[in-house]
Amino acid sequence: MVRVIVLRKLGSEAMGLYQSAWTVGGLYISFILQAMGADFYPRLTASANDNTTCNRMVNEQVRVGLLLAGPGVIATLTCAPLVTALFYSSRFHAAAGVLRWFCLGTTLQVITWPLGFISLAKARATLFFWSDFSWTAVYLLLSWVCLTYCGLNGAGIAYFAAYVFHAIITYPIARYLSGFRWSRQNAITGLSLLLVIGLVFCGVSFLPVYAAAPLGVLCAIAVGLYSGHHLLQLVPVERLPSAIRRIAVARRPSPGSNFT
Repeated sequence: MVRVIVLRKLGSEAMGLYQSAWTVGGLYISFILQAMGADFYPRLTASANDNTTCNRMVNEQVRVGLLLAGPGVIATLTCAPLVTALFYSSRFHAAAGVLRWFCLGTTLQVITWPLGFISLAKARATLFFWSDFSWTAVYLLLSWVCLTYCGLNGAGIAYFAAYVFHAIITYPIARYLSGFRWSRQNAITGLSLLLVIGLVFCGVSFLPVYAAAPLGVLCAIAVGLYSGHHLLQLVPVERLPSAIRRIAVARRPSPGSNFT
């Protein structure tokens, strides 16, 4: 439906730019979301009647999602014109703006999706349907309005704003169903990552390239090192590739893990 709106309002060229940004923006994040469906959801369903375990698992999934998504999102924000040129051609340079907005939306998507699985795991399909339906309706309405007043970037703005709305409705539902609360660690990690992503987004939007690019690269490296360090603490050593396992064993005081 959004593609139809873009085509009707802006034409086939804008439609091609939108499609390219949508495809590139979803490449990095899709494997995280697929893992939620293939691995996380069955485990959550098995513990659906135990609210304490259920909430712990959701917090763990959000944390891993943030650590995995953070470096890639920041790198894509920084190198959006280069990324579109590599995947397509230099003629797709105009897709960089909407791609950056998609990156902001996917960051929120990683945070809110695990919360949405709580209603499914607890067999509250009707509640899940109406929350998802309301998100879809808001997304389509925002797409129509934002494309009218903001041009092609409006498609990305609508996507980001729709996931702000999704966060607003999914947290109270999760709170109602299981008493869910953000862990202190997730609150700190999430807010810190969102601040860094917001800083990089503002940098690439308002600063000249010679200032914005170093800022984005430094932030991507810093967040990558932070994420790598904490992921090594979460994943059991025996599940790591041999080369990474040697590094992990050297860095960790013990091989134990609190993540399953």
